[in-house]
Amino acid sequence: MPMMIGKLPFGKKKRICGKLRAAVLTACLSLLLSMTACSDQEHLDYLQLDLAETEEESSESNESFEVASGSDETPDPAESSQPSYDFVDGTESSSVPDESQESSSYDEHTEFDPYYEESSEYYFHEPESYPAPENWRELYPHGSAEKLEGTIAVISIFANDLHSKWDYEDREDRNTYSRVYNNLKIACDYLTTESAKYDKTVTFLWDWLEHPELYYEIEVNTDLTQALTNYTVTDQLVWEGIEKNVDSENVRHTLNADNVIYMIYVDAPETNDGPCCTRNFYYGMPYPYEMVYLQMYNRREKTPPAVFAHEMLHTFGAPDLYWTDIYANYRLEYGISKEYAQKAASENLNDIMRITWNVNTGRYQYHSISPEITDITAYYVGLIDESETVKKWGFQKSQHDK
Repeated sequence: MPMMIGKLPFGKKKRICGKLRAAVLTACLSLLLSMTACSDQEHLDYLQLDLAETEEESSESNESFEVASGSDETPDPAESSQPSYDFVDGTESSSVPDESQESSSYDEHTEFDPYYEESSEYYFHEPESYPAPENWRELYPHGSAEKLEGTIAVISIFANDLHSKWDYEDREDRNTYSRVYNNLKIACDYLTTESAKYDKTVTFLWDWLEHPELYYEIEVNTDLTQALTNYTVTDQLVWEGIEKNVDSENVRHTLNADNVIYMIYVDAPETNDGPCCTRNFYYGMPYPYEMVYLQMYNRREKTPPAVFAHEMLHTFGAPDLYWTDIYANYRLEYGISKEYAQKAASENLNDIMRITWNVNTGRYQYHSISPEITDITAYYVGLIDESETVKKWGFQKSQHDK
């Protein structure tokens, strides 16, 4: 299945159109930020152009929504090389979201968009390749993201697929682009602050306006909203796109990064019910790239910054701390039990790996992130060497625990 990458070659003729597009968007963002002297929070408000509308709509509704994450394909590495996934789902309830509720129906897309039809305009010669080092398993034994520490490069990839594409001439897409930028900043600031509570210094390099080498566009002939269920095809296509078109090693060395995360942004329609998910490390991975698939809409809800942070933590080894019916045929990572997940829920554990909404209101937040990184999550991402919770419940050791 052919891969189309951004309608332009990377490598020596590096993202000419992409740079022009980024320049225009940068100018728009700069104009927004220069409209008036304002606080940092107001800067974020400008970047998320439609934020006020979102919160107004949310406050008018009596419904609250779940954004949690769950690994419905979490195999034992010793038994299978099949990948594991963590996903963000949206379910509706009257108070705290009900994780067992059925998902809404999916609105079928119309026929194949001619934008993706095979033509010389959108296809080009094989670009220069920057392959992962052959000894990457020795260099990065747990994939591109190891521990939550040091300098972390966040590579942003705006992805077009068979049914959706980013159109920056469209105001709504420009607003969504700004929301991605805003959410990513909030998530990185949050992870930096939470890490500091454990006396760890973490620096995220994420701003593609400051570091253009962190921005890419790709096109893949698959449905990225189904990344969770169609992971065999989706992962391979996106991995190949990264392998061929993102100079990961150059980014790592230029920015002196200890870890690299790949964020795949999908311009999903409001009716999308395909969840966000994470390709975290598993033994047998053909590539070291740990990827987060972010659907910018899920069941008419805009994806909040807490989901960004939740999924990013999976790349460092954090497990989900909640139970859904989907785990009946699988299991939570590290031997985390259904009994623990249910107890955590009954005690309203305010850990971002259990909830991504405000624990008091049961609603999403778009300006900030209120859940915390508690000791169990801190242990599994390498912020601390031991966890009283893990000891008490007899869970398995962290991948960082030598």
